[in-house]
Amino acid sequence: MTYEIFVNELATSKKLNEIKDELPKENITLKELINIMSGEGLQFIIVILIAPFLIPASIPGSSTPFGILIILLEIAFLNDKGLYIPDFIGKYEISKENVLKLFEIIQRALSYVEKISKPRGKLSTKKYVLKINAVITIILAFLLSLPLPIPFTDFVPAVSILLLTVSTLEHDSYLMILGYMTTIFSILYFYSVGYAGVEIIRLTLNYIGILI
Repeated sequence: MTYEIFVNELATSKKLNEIKDELPKENITLKELINIMSGEGLQFIIVILIAPFLIPASIPGSSTPFGILIILLEIAFLNDKGLYIPDFIGKYEISKENVLKLFEIIQRALSYVEKISKPRGKLSTKKYVLKINAVITIILAFLLSLPLPIPFTDFVPAVSILLLTVSTLEHDSYLMILGYMTTIFSILYFYSVGYAGVEIIRLTLNYIGILI
C-alpha cells in the first residue's frame, strides 16, 4: 500500500467525526487503526497518532510504539513504498475508551488550530517541501519515542508534528512556517534537557568523589 498526501475539502476535524463512526465497538490494535484510516492518507494517520501526547497525562508506555510508527510511516512516504509494521507495534492494543479519548483530544486541539488555519501559500504543494517535512517529522518522532520521565518531552515534539501535519492537510504555508519555528524550539528544549542531565551526572560524580 502506497501512502499519498490526502487532500480533503472538509476540515480535518469534520473528517474525524466520519471516521469515528467506523471504529469497532471493542479494543483495537494499532495495525487495525492504521487500516481503518489508510484511505485518508499519511498526514491524517499521524494526526491521530500524536493525539495522546497533546495532554500532560498520556497513555502509559505509548510514546515509544507511537513514535516508532510515525517514523515508519514517514520512511514509507520517503521511499514511496508500502508500510511495514512490526508485530510488537502493530499488536499494541488500545481500548475503545482510549481511542475515543484520542479523537476528543485531537478535535479539541484542532478546534484551536483551525481558527487560524486556512489555505495560504504553496509550500504544501511542493514535493521537496513535503520530503523535508517528512525528515523533520522523523526527527521529532524520534524525540517523542524516547522514554524520558521529564515533563513536556512528549508534548513539545507532538505540537510541532501537529502543526506540520495540519498545515499540509489544510494547505496552510503560514502554519507550516509556525511548525518550523516550534521544531527549533523542540530541538533546543531537548538539548537543554540533555545538557542539564549531563551536568547533574557530572556534579553527582564529583560529589561522590569528594565523599570517597
